[in-house]
Amino acid sequence: MNVNTSSEDQVGVRVYDMLGREVEARQASVSNVTNLEIGSNYPSGVYNIIVTQGDHTKTLRVVKR
Repeated sequence: MNVNTSSEDQVGVRVYDMLGREVEARQASVSNVTNLEIGSNYPSGVYNIIVTQGDHTKTLRVVKR
């Protein structure tokens, strides 16, 4: 995952499986998440990734094969 932002606020990343269970949660500074790898050890399936920073939220649905 590549995060591009001009804000210096903390970035929160939460990953959920399709049953709604939280698989992973991270909080990091912008410099640590500019090139973040998520899901290398996850089983195949569909995941929702929620990225938050300040008042901004972005939800991504990804498929791991």
